[in-house]
Amino acid sequence: MDTGQCVHCGLCLSACPTYVTTGVEAESPRGRVFLLQKLREKASWLNQNAIKTLDDCVDCRACEAVCPSHVATGHMIENWRQKSASSLESSGSESFRLFRKADRYLQFFFGSIRGLAWFQRLARFSQIPIIGTWMTHMPFFPKSARKLRGGLREAVPRTLSRTHKSHAGPESSTRVMLFVGCVMDTLYANTNHHAVDLLELGGVDVVIPQEQRCCGALHMHGGRPEVTKNWARANIQALEQSHAATLAVTAAGCGTMLKEYADLFDVNDPWHQRAEQLAKAVVDITVLLAQLPLPAASSIHGTVSVHDPCHLVHAQGVRQEPRQILSRSGYVIQEMPESDLCCGAGGIYNLTHPEMADKLLKRKLAHIPDGIEWIAAANPGCLLQMESGLPDKDFNPHTAHPVDLVWNAYHTENLVGLQD
Repeated sequence: MDTGQCVHCGLCLSACPTYVTTGVEAESPRGRVFLLQKLREKASWLNQNAIKTLDDCVDCRACEAVCPSHVATGHMIENWRQKSASSLESSGSESFRLFRKADRYLQFFFGSIRGLAWFQRLARFSQIPIIGTWMTHMPFFPKSARKLRGGLREAVPRTLSRTHKSHAGPESSTRVMLFVGCVMDTLYANTNHHAVDLLELGGVDVVIPQEQRCCGALHMHGGRPEVTKNWARANIQALEQSHAATLAVTAAGCGTMLKEYADLFDVNDPWHQRAEQLAKAVVDITVLLAQLPLPAASSIHGTVSVHDPCHLVHAQGVRQEPRQILSRSGYVIQEMPESDLCCGAGGIYNLTHPEMADKLLKRKLAHIPDGIEWIAAANPGCLLQMESGLPDKDFNPHTAHPVDLVWNAYHTENLVGLQD
């Protein structure tokens, strides 16, 4: 990746959430590329201001999507974080300290099925007002995360990875592996359940290997590629052993990380080729559902505005499919301005950079069309972030994954969930 590819045209400026918010050149992709060039030439450029400038990047990939020179700014900053982990730690960076703190809990909770079960219990208990308040004031709970507690599911269902039994035969031509994820499999497990119902309605056999792990995206963004590599190997093996040709993903951030596993391994490493095969199999659930012969709804089921998650629209190029499946299932789409501008979630950016994340959230919520019933977003971080900013959960709009809205429409028309 070469910083010299940048021709300083400025097309990235209006796409960058931190530049749009601050209007400061240093907080733009162009400014960060310039800084990376200077750091390569002279290490003395590394100071607190330089660290903050690079660390403020949300890693939304919007700049990469619009860059005519194909400058991989997000990837370059990620590489810098990995190489500069020791410098960041010694610099006293508050965001880096918070990330390291979160990293330990991520490995415990999302590194195993047992850990997921513990996380799910915590999520349940957090909905009890007294216990939830006590939990959010414990030392392990970042102050910046307290407002997000309101976005947690009021009734967290049993994780799909421990309940789903596949009916697919080993030679099934429609065999699909569902990547359940970590946050999706706990806080949004119902979405995974609904995804299975919709896939089966479309004639797909779904398998969910117990061996799959967290995708490792958050560790990668925080400069911990060794953790991501370990989980990448486990997920590659899980897909291979599932004998599925397609890997469906319900979280945009996970899908992007899975598609980029090959970057973790040297080209001569056998795992590199295996990771490339996995990347070819990865498909977002909205794309897969759009391809399936699902029935059209017989009535209108509500009005919805779609938020485009960064790692779905910019990193994977998926924009129309969420709208297609919602329209087909009876929802009236009302577009919001800047639907593809970051909401401030950014993985755990809203925990490590709460002030900037809050500004982005307010900008996002200000663009919600009047009178709509739903905001749809195909990523758990975006859902949590936007839920935390809505003033009253008893009134519209509500937030939901597109899969849940489609399932609700079909359930109303007695097409899915009849056993419930």
